[in-house]
Amino acid sequence: MKYLINIILLISILLTGCTIGKGSSKSEYPNLPAQPVVVWNSIGYLVTDETISKNSIGKQLGEVKRYFDPNKAFPEKDEDSTIAPVGSKLYEINDVDVKNGFAVEMNGKFRKATHFEP
Repeated sequence: MKYLINIILLISILLTGCTIGKGSSKSEYPNLPAQPVVVWNSIGYLVTDETISKNSIGKQLGEVKRYFDPNKAFPEKDEDSTIAPVGSKLYEINDVDVKNGFAVEMNGKFRKATHFEP
């Protein structure tokens, strides 16, 4: 009987050591949902609520090619988005370096997208 108790105790200890506790595993990616971003030149830009006047809009840079549900995936390539639908146009903002930000046209408004580091 003592032998059986020792075996059960040993198995319990081994199984406890093999479980992954909450928070003990670090993911390569931040937790979902993803922030409202558009990827341009391999950089993620956070789409803000700040609107840009039409007079400040420069030339078109491109348009959103793929939409990702922010609860399921992260944007990976240029012109991917978690907020703007496919076909949304991306524009330069006059007097703003594209590395610092650009405008995303959504619902007839131009929203500012700014560079961020996750």
